[in-house]
Amino acid sequence: MKRLIVLLTAVLSVSACTSLNKNTVSYQTAKYDTAKYYVVAGDGATKEQASQNALGNARQELLQNAPGIESDSLLTDLMANVKVDKVWRDKGSKDKHFYALAVLSRTNARKILEPEMDQLDSKLAGLAAQFASPAEPLADLKVAYRMQPLVQRRGMLDEEYQFLTAEHQSYAPDHFKPYKNALKEKMAAVLVGVDVQGKESKGMITYVVDALNRLGLGVVDIADPDKELSVEILTDTDGYPSKKVDGLFWCSSSAAISLVDATRDVTFARFNVYERAGTSRPAESLRRSMEAVGEAASGQITSRLEAYLKTK
Repeated sequence: MKRLIVLLTAVLSVSACTSLNKNTVSYQTAKYDTAKYYVVAGDGATKEQASQNALGNARQELLQNAPGIESDSLLTDLMANVKVDKVWRDKGSKDKHFYALAVLSRTNARKILEPEMDQLDSKLAGLAAQFASPAEPLADLKVAYRMQPLVQRRGMLDEEYQFLTAEHQSYAPDHFKPYKNALKEKMAAVLVGVDVQGKESKGMITYVVDALNRLGLGVVDIADPDKELSVEILTDTDGYPSKKVDGLFWCSSSAAISLVDATRDVTFARFNVYERAGTSRPAESLRRSMEAVGEAASGQITSRLEAYLKTK
């Protein structure tokens, strides 16, 4: 139901168009049954310009309510059904602009969107049938990743459907609901053990756990026997005064990181992160260098884990 306030009625649609003679447009728009038709106005110096502006306004509002549809072929299909139904000029006004109404049959919009959403629901059901029983978190997550583009498109088309239909209701929500959060649910089922050793390890643990939580993975102790993955980190720091600048203290911090598939006892990624910071206070230099290492390490852990989980 989101973003529907913009266009609860065709009158609200046309009021958003600049330089329109609102009284005349409102009068002409009122002739349409808004339960059956979606109506958008446009104006211009000529009939052709007014017509093109009305079509452009209609397209813009379709994009505003479902931005992802801009690159979708269904936008072309919807716009092919938007017709300029009336063009006129208000002879009694000093403003000699022409006005036009672009009209889309809500029934035609349904005929375009519903079969496509039915097809997506069918594809999602087919992929969901591949989930293991009993569950195998890593294998199930790979299936969920394959479902995600379909889920995103289904959601985007449903937003447009709610916007264009008179009832402003979601289409077949019971069919879509089981798959809507599949990736989130399967991601949470994958447990990652975290082990950070070395100097200033507590701060690094915070960065890693936050990164895993943002990704949606479950975080457990490294000793948990049910973990599917492990993140193993060894940190080190080294502080020293600058040889060139009096009062400047440098701190170099590093992290040696291993990512392990615990289900196969295989290390699938090893990398090192190194950062240096210098201030007038050794403690501040240490803090800054470790923060930089934590940010860099968490970013790489996230990207490498996600790449592995998608392709494993």
